[in-house]
Amino acid sequence: MFDLDNWQEIWSTITRNKLRSFLTGFGVFWGIFMLIILIGVGNGFKDGMLQNVNGFASNSCFFFTNLTSEAYKGFRKGRHWDMTNRDLVIIRQKAKSVDLISPMLFGGGTDKNAVRGTKSGTYGTRGVYPAHFQIEQQHILHGRLFNTLDVDNYRKVCVIGKVVYETLFQPGEDPIGQYIRVNGIYFQVIGVIRPKSRASVGGNVEESIFMPFTTMQRAFNQGDVIHFLGCTAKPGYPASVTEEEVKSIIKATHDISPTDEKAMRSFNIEKEFQIFQNLFLGVDFLIWIVGLGALFSGIIGISNIMLVTVRERTREIGVRRALGARPFTIVKQILSESFLLTAIAGFGGFFVGVVILEIVRAAMLANTQVPEGEGSFFVPPFVSFETGLLAMGVLIVSGVVAGLMPAMRALKIKAIDAIREE
Repeated sequence: MFDLDNWQEIWSTITRNKLRSFLTGFGVFWGIFMLIILIGVGNGFKDGMLQNVNGFASNSCFFFTNLTSEAYKGFRKGRHWDMTNRDLVIIRQKAKSVDLISPMLFGGGTDKNAVRGTKSGTYGTRGVYPAHFQIEQQHILHGRLFNTLDVDNYRKVCVIGKVVYETLFQPGEDPIGQYIRVNGIYFQVIGVIRPKSRASVGGNVEESIFMPFTTMQRAFNQGDVIHFLGCTAKPGYPASVTEEEVKSIIKATHDISPTDEKAMRSFNIEKEFQIFQNLFLGVDFLIWIVGLGALFSGIIGISNIMLVTVRERTREIGVRRALGARPFTIVKQILSESFLLTAIAGFGGFFVGVVILEIVRAAMLANTQVPEGEGSFFVPPFVSFETGLLAMGVLIVSGVVAGLMPAMRALKIKAIDAIREE
């Protein structure tokens, strides 16, 4: 399509006025440069946000109880109630959309409630099922997590967070098989964990001590009470469906009005992830609007300079038309000049933008002190290969569009007009 066989003539035409070509090309350079930088920064922001929820089940929902706000079946308004172990059995029997399920108990304690020898610290305790660690995935630093045998046999074992380990053990010491005293009762350490995600239910994972749910109920005289309940939806079911199904089952079990919205509270992680996705769509839209706006201003500049060039070459184009040059040949030359000027400036902006992003990325990776899974809300910026191809496609189309109007203007020039211009 482009008359690249005559590239020397095209290049000579572009360089007739070097300053004008440079200033016009700089608009395209700046537009592509800004687009690449904004995309890189946007990717760093998005990946940073996602990294902070990485490992947390996006199809999960959680439940906890509150005072009733409606009188129902002879029970007065303002009644206190708790979820119990029986609810787990009924949910498994009746809920069609529930996949994983894990109850949770929260326990505090007195000051310095975790002790090992002469070392001690104040940490929260949680009783959970093994499924909890699939809903909130963890990095296993030492040992293992709970299994069903630990729960069924009421084993006095625990999994401790990284900070708990650093407080109670010497650096590099193997904690597996060692005993710690938690709220006056000895538990054997079977694992040390660090969270994959910053998102957590019930407090900082690294400053918590986890034990089998059944063990915690029995060891600390909790009866059959459940403080908190987590579930995930089966494939094909939205988490919102699971949320409503579980709430309906539990309300019916405890004689709570189906219309009482305050008696049982819940939140849906799927909704939170959707908020993230909407935020990312907004960021992408803003990036492309700003970047393409800057590029469009450069394209207008190139189109204007090509119109001026066509005006200055009225005699040349008219003579060529008189000597038999076909309209398509004239259009090819104008489009080729526009494309070449756009390509040189655009590829320059693309290259400089990528180099700057790589320098920033290398500097951030060299200076980071944050382990995997504990990242900040911004990671080293980058531009994906697909985005690079898209940017190049935009650049090529821009080069063609910039030359269309000048090419149409050139087609209207006739030999008699060239003589009059002269």
